[in-house]
Amino acid sequence: MNIRDHEYIYDHEIYTLAILIIYLFLAIITANYNYLLINSFLIISIFIISNKILINKENNVRKLYLLPLIYFIYSQMQLYVKTINTKLYDESIYKIDNLIFGNYFNLFQNISNPFLTEYLQISYSLFYLLPVIFIVELIIRKNSQQFKRYAGVIVFTFYISYLLYLLFPAIGPRFFIFDFNELSKELPGILLTEYLREFVNYGGGIINPSLNPADQVNRDCMPSGHTMITLMNIYYVFKYNSKLKYVQLILGSSLIFATVYLRYHYLLDIIVGALCFMIILIIEPIIYKLLKLYRQRKNG
Repeated sequence: MNIRDHEYIYDHEIYTLAILIIYLFLAIITANYNYLLINSFLIISIFIISNKILINKENNVRKLYLLPLIYFIYSQMQLYVKTINTKLYDESIYKIDNLIFGNYFNLFQNISNPFLTEYLQISYSLFYLLPVIFIVELIIRKNSQQFKRYAGVIVFTFYISYLLYLLFPAIGPRFFIFDFNELSKELPGILLTEYLREFVNYGGGIINPSLNPADQVNRDCMPSGHTMITLMNIYYVFKYNSKLKYVQLILGSSLIFATVYLRYHYLLDIIVGALCFMIILIIEPIIYKLLKLYRQRKNG
């Protein structure tokens, strides 16, 4: 692609192209030829869109058209995880987790109540919405530089979390430690909890109720992508002085706590996710500067 003018391509488009190219190889390795074709089509489409003035960079559609792809890329990775690395690491993760932190799930069970569960289930369900709210705020501000940096780093964090799932696939404590079918009895909510649980379950791969949910659920616990993305979002809402930064902080902190309270993650997943967040804070700006340098050289 001719990147002769840096105004014609966003960082998050470059990162999306990069992961789709990686997915081409994964599709070949796993013989998922349908996805090979789909990913090839998406790559070509992004090349065309990002290198044409047909969809101007200041057009909001141009800024947001990749959002639906994030979940598609997440779901696709789970096909590769289940084929390339079939081992589940829950037993090893739980042993390390228990050795370091002890049996904290008993504590959470003791403090649990329907009102707290309801609030935390709502908070957990806002995972994708919180970054989108900030993106919309940046678009309304018409600060293209802040939008570009935030969109780039948040998409980069999403994609790195997906790739890391290949290393240590795990399905989480709600399956390995507890009886998944008893969750509603042990952690009941009030009004929305059950609906939101079903929504999260469906998004997490549990589609067919007649099949064993543990066999269907996505292997996406280690590291905690919820922690990585939410910490990155909180970092940038304060860095760019969002009007909703304190709301984002409260809901984001609640979301991270909810990942363990609601039994989606081990505490070790959260710690590793936080470490990954800090590493990305170092690595992504270096990649950004290299891309910027490349563009400047291409522009002469």
